[in-house]
Amino acid sequence: MSIVESALAKSRAGQKARQPMQRRGGDDPAARVRQAAAIDPAARIRPQRATLDPNICRQRRLLLPGAEETDGAAVAAYRMLRTRLLHRLRANQWTTIAVTSADQNDGKTLTALNLAMSLAREKSREIVLLDLDMRNPSVCRTLGVTPPFELRRFLETGEHGQEMFLSVCSENLLVAGSTSPTEQASELLASARLEDLLGLVMRGAVDPVVLIDLPPVLLTDDALVVAPKVDAFLIVASEGTTERADIVKTMDLLKEFPIVGVTLNRAVDGMPGYNYGYETDDNDAAGKGT
Repeated sequence: MSIVESALAKSRAGQKARQPMQRRGGDDPAARVRQAAAIDPAARIRPQRATLDPNICRQRRLLLPGAEETDGAAVAAYRMLRTRLLHRLRANQWTTIAVTSADQNDGKTLTALNLAMSLAREKSREIVLLDLDMRNPSVCRTLGVTPPFELRRFLETGEHGQEMFLSVCSENLLVAGSTSPTEQASELLASARLEDLLGLVMRGAVDPVVLIDLPPVLLTDDALVVAPKVDAFLIVASEGTTERADIVKTMDLLKEFPIVGVTLNRAVDGMPGYNYGYETDDNDAAGKGT
């Protein structure tokens, strides 16, 4: 049994049922239009447009629009991951997915970014990516952008909630993150302001899918602090890097919470022509979604 098959088997055996969150827009386009019109203008998130450097993004293996021409196999792999994720979201009425890994260097941040970009290509709803790996915030650093206000500041003070979002690649992809780390991450994530943050997104975005980049499960308790407040986890593993025992430990720690699936980076049995390695300086990698 492969590492992913073993992880999935343990996940299915250990999960407990939870009441699903109610989605507001469903799959009805007319309902989404009505929802957008119904959002209180005072609550509507109006992100600041960010300009990305294509060369930096290419170096960091970000799959920007148009990447099909040079990285078609990688785009296809993320499209498959996107489709399978959306099936799970619709079946369970989930909206909020936490992306994590067992340990560092498994590629969770890059996976979260490329998955968010893939989801945003459908244009049917708004995709919101929150960087809550506040001990090592990497989302904005990987994108090469500076947020107008740091997400950390909102969790500390409650200020600038609607002003901290950036729009990247497309109008329906919203990103909020930080550039400076904090050692008070667990305390901030345990505060009521995390619920305020999620509520702000649900009130101010159109039928959102929310992806949350969290720290590795085995390095800190931050993921466990956030676990009761999200719908499910997406676990990122990396072939040749992630130890089987670490996946088992991770699944055991998260066994009380739904797991939407496991995605495997650096898979040796990838699609033809899919050679998508990544330098590990930023604790990220890219690979095959399964």
